[in-house]
Amino acid sequence: MILDRKHFDIDNKCAIEKLIIKTPLRLGSVFQDEACFTYLKEGEMSYISPTDNLSIHTEESVLLRCGKYFATAIRKHPAKIYEVFAVHLYPDILKELYKNEFPHFIKGYAHKPYIRKIEKHGVIALFIQSLDFYFENPHLVTDDLLKLKIKELILLLLQTDNAENITTLFSHLFNPRQAGLFEVVEAHLYSSISIVELASLTGRSLSTFKRDFETQFGDTPANFIKEKKLEKALELLQATELSVSEICYEVGFQDPSHFTKSFKQKYTQPPSECRKK
Repeated sequence: MILDRKHFDIDNKCAIEKLIIKTPLRLGSVFQDEACFTYLKEGEMSYISPTDNLSIHTEESVLLRCGKYFATAIRKHPAKIYEVFAVHLYPDILKELYKNEFPHFIKGYAHKPYIRKIEKHGVIALFIQSLDFYFENPHLVTDDLLKLKIKELILLLLQTDNAENITTLFSHLFNPRQAGLFEVVEAHLYSSISIVELASLTGRSLSTFKRDFETQFGDTPANFIKEKKLEKALELLQATELSVSEICYEVGFQDPSHFTKSFKQKYTQPPSECRKK
């Protein structure tokens, strides 16, 4: 649940925002013509892109290129409230910021990642503190100040331990990329993502996704993915000492009883009996 949202705009575009959220929370976001830097002041969040499942913790952040994402705030303490900061990066604003000295890091790379994690770093935490000051004193904020803060963030990111990864991602922030159907499905076989969300990550409607999926995999999405999860569960039962419940969540099931029932239907015996044999 979003309890509060404050934001500063440039040319009617949200440039910097602060969200107060309460878990549990699941959001779908589309950054069609922008990239986004997101910082978690406290707690834990999970980000899902077409090819990634990425978790960040207190004082960590992510840089997202334009595309479709899902974000989940994970409930560790039911009464806890988290603060999330976001800086939106628009091509036209960046070009205005740098003018004739457009950043040297905007150049071609073969690999085109969707998302990069930025580990906890002191300079980033101090930058967020400075943003908090302006949210408490909004009368001090001008367009020129916001543009300077965006430029400051970019320079700080390039001084972190993730500078090389950030450079790679920046080079493709605004280049649209459509992940292939197989690539998206492969990335999320063992996650808890729904079929509707999976279709969205491929850029397809649900009906088109189902039709294309059956053409490529020869099965319905629900059945194919369930079979793969159960096969992976069998491997983990044989090769690890994880409990049945741990394996259930590891392969993407959300309900242990449903997992046990599905496993027994496929392998004629429950997971616990299968492990004994």
